Amino acid sequence: MTILTHIAAQPFGDEKASHSYAPLLLPLRSRRLVIRDFVSGDLGALHAYAERREVTRYLLWGPNTVEQSRATLAEFIAQQEVAPRVRYDLALALPGGKAIGGISLHLDDLRLGNAEIGYVLHSDYWGGGFASEAVQMVATAAFAQWPLNRLWARCMESNKASRRVLERLGMRHEGTLLRAERLDGAWHNVMMYAVLADEWRTRG
Repeated sequence: MTILTHIAAQPFGDEKASHSYAPLLLPLRSRRLVIRDFVSGDLGALHAYAERREVTRYLLWGPNTVEQSRATLAEFIAQQEVAPRVRYDLALALPGGKAIGGISLHLDDLRLGNAEIGYVLHSDYWGGGFASEAVQMVATAAFAQWPLNRLWARCMESNKASRRVLERLGMRHEGTLLRAERLDGAWHNVMMYAVLADEWRTRG
């Protein structure tokens, strides 16, 4: 999974502050998935994946305690009331409503049209293509609804599964940050991926 961090856009100067994006139209639906805002009833589902060490192994948080998951959910719900909204931490859910993961879209530079995407998935659902499908859905919506220029993601170099997801979706490896993160007492290289709006539209 990619590194999920909570980075809000930081406007600076009148030029940047004048840019704003309409709220992302949610939910997004496919035959297998619904991408929607988290709700208070999602605590059990969120904690079910957030407490797993194998799920959070390459992330900058976790494994969570119940209280940490409760605080995270409260933060996600509070984001929904912020205007303009620049942070979308969304539930990756099955059509029946159960959340099996999360997907984030953070507008980190409105003036330049840059956004970071990240995702996390319950390990019971690994290998089924759910992460790729969710990223496809959110990226397509973001490029269609916003004047977005560039979508980027990052993951640990050792996280081969996440790298495959990003590469399968046509995101370009733009470089590797050496010893950029420290987890469990060890340094990790971080790989940067990105795709431009015209590239995304060309590849369909």
